[in-house]
Amino acid sequence: MSEDTSALLALKHAWSGAVSASDAVRELAPAVLALDDATPVQDLDLEAYHRVAMAQSIAVLALRGLVEQLQRRRQGSDQ
Repeated sequence: MSEDTSALLALKHAWSGAVSASDAVRELAPAVLALDDATPVQDLDLEAYHRVAMAQSIAVLALRGLVEQLQRRRQGSDQ
C-alpha cells in the first residue's frame, strides 16, 4: 500500500468518524430542543450530552489534525 493510499484511507476514516459523531449530536437535538424551560438541571441526562459532545469534539479535532498533517506533507513535497 502506498503512502498516498494510506493517507487517503486515513482521511476517509477520520471523515466518517466526524460525520458519525455529528449524527449522534443531531439525533439528540430534538430531545434537547424539546426540553421544557422549567426542567430542573438535575433531571437532564448530562452524561449523555457530555459523551456525545466529547465524541464529536475528538472526532473533529482528529480530522483537523490529519488534514493539517496532510497539508504539511504536501507543502514539503512541493519544495
